[in-house]
Amino acid sequence: MSQVEALKHQLSPHFLFNSLSILTSMVHEDADLSEQYVNQLSRVYRYILEQRDQELVMLKTELDFIRAYTFLLQIRFEHKFDVLIDVSTVQQNQYRIAPLSLQLLVENAVKHNRMSIQEPLRVRIYCQGDELIIENPWQPRDQPEQSTGVGLRNIVNRYALLTDRKIIYGQQHDFYSVKIPLLV
Repeated sequence: MSQVEALKHQLSPHFLFNSLSILTSMVHEDADLSEQYVNQLSRVYRYILEQRDQELVMLKTELDFIRAYTFLLQIRFEHKFDVLIDVSTVQQNQYRIAPLSLQLLVENAVKHNRMSIQEPLRVRIYCQGDELIIENPWQPRDQPEQSTGVGLRNIVNRYALLTDRKIIYGQQHDFYSVKIPLLV
C-alpha cells in the first residue's frame, strides 16, 4: 500500500509547518479560534494515523476529515476559499472511498488556482449516480506552479487496484473536475 504512504508523507511536513506558523500568529489574537484550530489540526492528523492501513473508508469518514482539513485552509486563506459538500446522509453511509483522496484533490485545487476575495476558489463535492465529483472553477494562477502529476496519478493507480472503473478528470469549459468511482 505504498500509494497511501506516499499521500501521507506528502501531507505531513509542509502542511504541518504551515499550520503551526498560522497558529503561532493567531494564538495571541484569538484564543477561541486558536483552540478550534488545534482541535481541527489534531483531527486531521488523527485521521491520517487511523486510516494508514485501510484500503477503503466510509465516504462519511472521509468527508468528516475533509471538513476538518477545509477549516484549516479557510483560516489560512480567510474569505478566499471554501469547500461545498452536497452529499446526502444516505450516500455518505452507503459508499466507500480510498482514504486521503479528497484531501489531495482539494490541495491540488488550491495549488493550481488563483483565489482572492473578489474571486474566491470554491471546490464543490457532490454525488452523481455512483460517482463522487470534485469540481472547481478553472482559475489558473498567473504564474502556475509546476505540476508533477504524481498526486493524481497516485489516486488513479490506487483505484486501479480497487476497481475496474476509471477515474475521469480534466477541464471542461470553465471548470476542472475529477470523478471518482464510489465503492460499496
